[in-house]
Amino acid sequence: MTSNLQLISFLVSFIFGFFFYFLTNFNFEIIKDLKVYLKHIITFIYVIDMVIIYVIIFYHLNKGYFHIYFILMVFIGFIIGYIFYKKVVSKINVK
Repeated sequence: MTSNLQLISFLVSFIFGFFFYFLTNFNFEIIKDLKVYLKHIITFIYVIDMVIIYVIIFYHLNKGYFHIYFILMVFIGFIIGYIFYKKVVSKINVK
């Protein structure tokens, strides 16, 4: 894997983690009024779908080369998304 492809993979993993936080937050907002067992089932299906989407992206991006530090970048993107949400988005008052 070339260094350019690795940098692109890092960036895609980071962006995926960032959007994964917002989609997870949206998922929890949608299912907050459901029964507990339905919440667990829908969340499980949501996570499986996100993993499949991530794997498909990586198969198209770099022929399926996968390293553990790409998962670290997804986690860092998720944390940055959380911080961004708490500092910026939660301050917006929509009335």
